[in-house]
Amino acid sequence: MLPNRFSSFAPALPLAVALLPAGPVQAFELSIPVPLRDNSHAFHAHLPGFLPDGRSFFQGFVSATHAWMDASGVLNLSATDEQREVCRANETGNTENGVSTVSFAETLCGELSYFDTSFNADALTQTHWGSFAIIESDIIFNERFKPDFETVQHYFHNVAVHEIGHTLGLGHSAVQASIMVARLARGERNTILSIDDLCALAVRYGSPDECPILLGQGYSTSGLDTSALFVGGATIDGGVTFQSQFSPSDEITIYGTFVKDEFHRGRGGNLHVVAVAEDGSLFARHVDGYFRPLADVVDIPSAGELRTRPSAQDLVVLGSRHYSREPSVGPLIGAELGLQGQTVLVYLAYSLHEAPGVYYYGGEPISLSWDLE
Repeated sequence: MLPNRFSSFAPALPLAVALLPAGPVQAFELSIPVPLRDNSHAFHAHLPGFLPDGRSFFQGFVSATHAWMDASGVLNLSATDEQREVCRANETGNTENGVSTVSFAETLCGELSYFDTSFNADALTQTHWGSFAIIESDIIFNERFKPDFETVQHYFHNVAVHEIGHTLGLGHSAVQASIMVARLARGERNTILSIDDLCALAVRYGSPDECPILLGQGYSTSGLDTSALFVGGATIDGGVTFQSQFSPSDEITIYGTFVKDEFHRGRGGNLHVVAVAEDGSLFARHVDGYFRPLADVVDIPSAGELRTRPSAQDLVVLGSRHYSREPSVGPLIGAELGLQGQTVLVYLAYSLHEAPGVYYYGGEPISLSWDLE
């Protein structure tokens, strides 16, 4: 039996700008509804200068493409050391001209705001797509940061891998261990893709079954088949690992990702999270981040907005949100709630505005169990 405090415990359950100091964040997000055309990108990369290890920036960029290709097995990302026009003729801030480029610049085709002191982005990517595929991506590294790219170990590599992720259609992640996190620690790691990054690849460019935190098959309360998927897990190390067994003193964060049914593209609705206690009691996460008792699963309150554009979006189910999109309610600590020796199951679901009361949900829960002290 969960204590009464469960009803108020703090969390339980077209232009990509990289490394911003603040702003909305998405555990993995598929921000573009379609994949690469033929799973391929051919970049024209003009990147004069050298990395701290003596390699050229061009060589460093090619190395960054391999981080994604080696992980996916189906992507073909190539680059030629060639300068091409980045910008669309006579149009400020628009790179759509049929050529995928990589370059240094101090503006986005004359648009100053992304690289000035208010945004101060390390790099940005503008991606263009049609009905069925991504057809062009342009990566621009902030020219003002070039001295740091030349001297700080791993800095350029990390940013390049992050930006290439955007060209694949991936948005920012709330998972701190992810290379797609909105703000990377400068130069502190030689990039290894996280579980969250690998799950994004599996859902978009492979088999969802390759994601180790896939929450089973998707179902609908209407009884109709659905391609909706749900990914999520509990972590005490920022998403480096996910687990189900915890010590009472562990500070736990739970991340969840909601992948829309392919026929729900462009439709809005609500995210839902339901926790089930050992005695069968139900609790629903509300938009303020707190769980409260739930009478039944016929009418589940919203835990957040299902936005229209992304084909997959996240929710920080339990724990402190990484930036400002969800309320910050602190990590889940079992000892503070008397959860020793108990198991809580957390289910993810979404509904559409046009069909309230019909829920699409993951067949398996996120399970959290606490040891007895």
